[in-house]
Amino acid sequence: MTKRPAIDPEKTQRIITVACHEFAASGYRDTKTDVIAAEANVSKGLLFHYFKSKANLYLETVQQTFDKINAVADWHVWQDAPNLQEMVARALRYKIALQLQYPDEFTLAMQAYSASDSLPASLQPQVQAIWANLLNDSVPLLIDPILKRLPLRPGVELKTVTRLILSFTNLISEESKAMIQADPHIKIEAFDGIVAETKTYMDILEHGFLDSNATH
Repeated sequence: MTKRPAIDPEKTQRIITVACHEFAASGYRDTKTDVIAAEANVSKGLLFHYFKSKANLYLETVQQTFDKINAVADWHVWQDAPNLQEMVARALRYKIALQLQYPDEFTLAMQAYSASDSLPASLQPQVQAIWANLLNDSVPLLIDPILKRLPLRPGVELKTVTRLILSFTNLISEESKAMIQADPHIKIEAFDGIVAETKTYMDILEHGFLDSNATH
């Protein structure tokens, strides 16, 4: 029996790096595994031995892309903000800097988020699950330190406020997704309006929507 080649971590990472660039540049359907194999300097057979299919390669590339962005991101940009509004403003500026530093990773992440419905049906729920896990895991980690510094009124639980903020985040995410779908090459500066809207949401969440000076 022919012995199957062992997994080489260096070759695996080389394939993932090239795949990230190719998927970001061409999208899932137009990316060719022949090109990825050639650019990674491996055989197509080895690529499929490692990843089994183009779909699995895409999922692994998307997951590693999110992991990489999370690993290099400075969480204190969010966590050290004095309030929720300032957190939003800081996050935008920081994301612009990261996008310039990691263009392929951010392009692929935005594609996976905004164009998941253009993927094969079998891939769509898996990509959506990656996004859902990312939001559910990261949002509390980012905002809980801020909430713990705010004077929540008696009876209001931290987890309740976190869920409210996650609801706002999901709403804004859907608006962002529509903008990206309309213009796949959109620049992050184009989201200034959404950022302002989010800051308004956070202000109302922090201070309420009733005029405290009004006579009742």
